[in-house]
Amino acid sequence: MTFSRRTLLLGTAAALLARHGFAQGWPSRPVRIVVPFAAGGPGDFVARLAAKHLAQVLAQPVVVENKPGASGNLGAQFVLDTEADGHTLLLNTVGMQAVNPLMYPAARFLPQRDFVAIGIAATVPNVLVVHPGKLGVSTMGDLVRLGKQRPGNLTFATYGPGSSPHIYGALLQRLAGFSAIEVPYKGSAPASSDVMAGQVDFLFDSMTTCVSQIQGGKLKGLAITSAERSPLLPAVPTMKEAGYGGLAMKYWLSLQASARTPPEIVSALRQALARALADPAYQRALAARGAEPLLIAPAQVQAFVDRDAERWTAAARSIGIRAE
Repeated sequence: MTFSRRTLLLGTAAALLARHGFAQGWPSRPVRIVVPFAAGGPGDFVARLAAKHLAQVLAQPVVVENKPGASGNLGAQFVLDTEADGHTLLLNTVGMQAVNPLMYPAARFLPQRDFVAIGIAATVPNVLVVHPGKLGVSTMGDLVRLGKQRPGNLTFATYGPGSSPHIYGALLQRLAGFSAIEVPYKGSAPASSDVMAGQVDFLFDSMTTCVSQIQGGKLKGLAITSAERSPLLPAVPTMKEAGYGGLAMKYWLSLQASARTPPEIVSALRQALARALADPAYQRALAARGAEPLLIAPAQVQAFVDRDAERWTAAARSIGIRAE
């Protein structure tokens, strides 16, 4: 090969790398996204959708592995124990970022210290749902009045301590001035099943897993935590419309990498993920399940995560979240 031709090829390769924002030599093999929860939940859905579109940008397979346990901490530790070269990412949640440190002070890591945010894959609203007939309530105001009339008698389902249904449910009680009994479950499916069966009174369920039951009349949606009404549930008011704007907090899912990852690879990851998340097909697929995109400039992602996690930590402290 002549010198001029070799120089031209090298120059073309460098231009392609610069155009796509990829670090030289990365990715050199399939990228892995670790979901620290069981398959089938909202985090799993978002991770698999993001993996599909990220693979198209990288021209490299992106695989999802589920490693549940300890409210996400087992999967997070697995990622930190893996080589920090940008080929293993974590599907993190605002709960893991902001609440887990309060519940697991003895954990070997701190999210804000040991992970770096790559991008916000989605926000997933929660919907306050009840059995359509058992309680005889049609609005959030009805539920609050019933809670005050029966102090300590109503029950609410959660996915366990520190989960979004736990935090939203406890916040509602604090803001509305009534008390209910928490009934923890291992996930959305068993929790919503017991609400549908009339065994538990209310649940702040993930929009991605309860929308079909609401549309089918098996659950009654009283209010949604998103800033605007969902086109999938246009009759369900927002928390602000229902009089509880303090519950309008976004529950986001973030792709993160070990903080030991080289800065140039972090930058390449952020650029690649930003392109994947901006794909209209990705956003349509989120919307079809009731999730929402949250497009943040790559350079601003970490600041958003840090700032919003502080809000959730403050909310968790206000309802007495403490070490397990």
